[in-house]
Amino acid sequence: MIHVRSFALLLACAMSLLVCRLAEATGPRGGYKVVKDDRGVWWFERATGERFVSIGVNNVSDEPYAPRPNTTFYAPVASKYGGDKGAWGAAARRLLTDHGFNTLGAWSAAAVVEGGAMPCTPVLYVVEGDHVRCLDALRPDFEAYVRSNTKAGIARIPKDADVLGVFLDNEMPWFGKSGWDDIPTYTLLEKAFELASDNVRRQGAVKFLEERHGSLKGFAQAWGRSFDTWDAVDAVTMQSCSGDAAMADREAFTAMLADRFFEVAARITREEMPGTLLLGVRFPGNAPESVIRACGRHCDVVSVNQYVFEPRADERTLARFWLLGGRPLMHTEFSWRSRSNASGNPNTRGAGAIVETQAERAAAYEGLVPDTLSLPVVIGSHWFEFSDQSPEGRFDGENSNYGIVDIHDKPYGELLAGMSRANATLHDVHAKTTRQMPATLPKRRAVTYEPGQHPGRPPALDLLQPWVRDPETWGAPDASMRWSREGDALVLEYDAGSQYGAGINIFGPASCAIPRGPAGSTDLDGYFVIEMEATAPKGLQINVVFAEAGSGPTSSKFDLGAGDDGEAFIADAWFGTGERTTYRVPIASLRRQQFHGNQAGDFGITMNASKNLGLQASGGPRTGRIVVHSFRLVR
Repeated sequence: MIHVRSFALLLACAMSLLVCRLAEATGPRGGYKVVKDDRGVWWFERATGERFVSIGVNNVSDEPYAPRPNTTFYAPVASKYGGDKGAWGAAARRLLTDHGFNTLGAWSAAAVVEGGAMPCTPVLYVVEGDHVRCLDALRPDFEAYVRSNTKAGIARIPKDADVLGVFLDNEMPWFGKSGWDDIPTYTLLEKAFELASDNVRRQGAVKFLEERHGSLKGFAQAWGRSFDTWDAVDAVTMQSCSGDAAMADREAFTAMLADRFFEVAARITREEMPGTLLLGVRFPGNAPESVIRACGRHCDVVSVNQYVFEPRADERTLARFWLLGGRPLMHTEFSWRSRSNASGNPNTRGAGAIVETQAERAAAYEGLVPDTLSLPVVIGSHWFEFSDQSPEGRFDGENSNYGIVDIHDKPYGELLAGMSRANATLHDVHAKTTRQMPATLPKRRAVTYEPGQHPGRPPALDLLQPWVRDPETWGAPDASMRWSREGDALVLEYDAGSQYGAGINIFGPASCAIPRGPAGSTDLDGYFVIEMEATAPKGLQINVVFAEAGSGPTSSKFDLGAGDDGEAFIADAWFGTGERTTYRVPIASLRRQQFHGNQAGDFGITMNASKNLGLQASGGPRTGRIVVHSFRLVR
């Protein structure tokens, strides 16, 4: 007689074999699960019952996507492997497995995926990739559209691939303007009303507001504005509304879109790829609460792309995703770049910190990844990326040393040695962790500002008087700004481009220079408000920025000799009116910048050790002219 427990085990094995054979006959293999052990630690689990954490590298590819003409880039198949993609794929997998990696991350090429020697994590792009894809749930044909894109995404996966799970999409702009610009009055609702009147997404937004307010009149009253027709409702006017009704409409609109997107995308993907894990949408570091909750309701894993600047886990952010999503997490994109690299990468475009040497890259990996995997809910960590970018810039201009190999296919030995040391410890680190996740959402840390009295200073300080040094301009690869003086006014000719725009740093008056710290430091303390009178094109988004004396790119080694801690801050956006307008920004309302300045600072604004105040212009009109009639600090 067969023992009941033995029979159950035999049956499970037979079913597992049947599932594998069916998968081989019909498409890519899967069969993975996410499970929680008796100690509350989460894992991936194979069909055999083996539990593991996913340690991967993104974009294991033999050539870049859409390389720009006349650039040098990683393309080893022709130069090193005699045109044999399979030989390159085998060598790439061997390099990864020899150094403790067990997963092929997003965008890995068919040549390395096919054969199923390593599990992969494809991105399906269920709503393709345009800038309004978060609004696609308003399309009448949304379900058919998602199914078509999902089938196309599955068709790109080799038939014999071993699929750990799939990402539905990547870095979707859930905040409205982008995936990371959290602007309270520039959300997906405003994005919808930037579209033409006959666009189905805008029409869906109109229907949403009609259902909430009963009529155009009800909407206008709730938002405190006057509109004759829905065609007259424009995003610029909406951006000026911050009342309770407006904020509630924005939140409800985003929540509705997220619910619809994740329900449809998850359901259709499971119908097309039965039994396959859904790994989320690779959130770009942050997302609205309602979107994270919707992802957790419908996906098996919540994935987060996050570039950190200290080699330790950002527990506050990861705890937020865990508590809102309620699903295990993957840290699906991070990296460090080195000024010393074999590809000649200048690292002037790209995300993440820059260090001096490859040994420092290794040390950063050895610090971050074990710390991240010691969190009981984090079950994956994927480095960006396999090969360096073109030193002349990839398709979007990024030109960074992200690779574990250079563009000549030579491995970075010091980096890989550090990765190997860390990867060898990760299973035990995760299995033996005693860390606990917070039980309540972390509160956003508040910025503080305590100005000195300075009774001898004037009630207002003119920031357009002779500067300690001339202004400097900056911007995205497709943006630019030029400045000139016309009498007492500062004139800015800008091209905001299509990314994060262009800006100008205005340094303090020469009369406020201080002898300590970096050259050009000034003492601007004692004031409470930044006030500017300007004429800016209607609808142009403008942010005031402030940097302490020691501030710089997040990859910098900060010079703190002036007594500050090198932080940088940004104000909530205001929008041009097309007319001469006075704008006032309380200094205490500034938020700390995420991508500039010392991320380990104390969140305190130090005006007596200032580097610059400045302006950032983004959005539309794309080109134009800003006239700053006055720019000053007032009590």
